[in-house]
Amino acid sequence: MYGTVSEICIALLKQHENNKKIAVITWTPEDVREAGAEYSPTDDDVSYVLRVIGKAGSAGVWRYGLGLEFVADELSKISAARASRQIAVPEDALRVLLPLMEAGMNILRYQRADTAAEECAALDMLKTLLAVPFTPRPAE
Repeated sequence: MYGTVSEICIALLKQHENNKKIAVITWTPEDVREAGAEYSPTDDDVSYVLRVIGKAGSAGVWRYGLGLEFVADELSKISAARASRQIAVPEDALRVLLPLMEAGMNILRYQRADTAAEECAALDMLKTLLAVPFTPRPAE
């Protein structure tokens, strides 16, 4: 099952007698984040994995386990699909954007401690690339 605590409790009461003993295993967003921390899951990633677990139901638990390995595998698939891609941007556009990006990095609401080093490295690389003078290749 997937839903809010209230929705799940109502569904359980509809399926089982009030005094019947059952076992319930839950996955919270925090559990999913912890299980797949190495993939830096976004809120959307976590919600997706919770929905997948909820749709699998008890048959999924028995067939796939739906444990740590399952969650990590789902998050690894999402992470692989989100892999970095190469794009081309005109140099003039980058020269216009560079000071704006640098200024934005100094605004507190845009600063995130967990990505600061990565952002600084990317900005430094861009500065280095733009500092190299363009040398056109001779025509063949």
